[in-house]
Amino acid sequence: MNQLNFNTEKRNFKHLSEYERGEIYAMIKLGCSISSIARHLKRSRTTIYN
Repeated sequence: MNQLNFNTEKRNFKHLSEYERGEIYAMIKLGCSISSIARHLKRSRTTIYN
């Protein structure tokens, strides 16, 4: 059965690069807040939490 139901918007999820993961790790070790890390990397706070 083929359904052509395109009622959802295309999502633009992107994985974090290894560099970004390293930045997050280092900034957490330095005691930076999740909000400041998110601003620095231009990512959502939820992305950093996850």
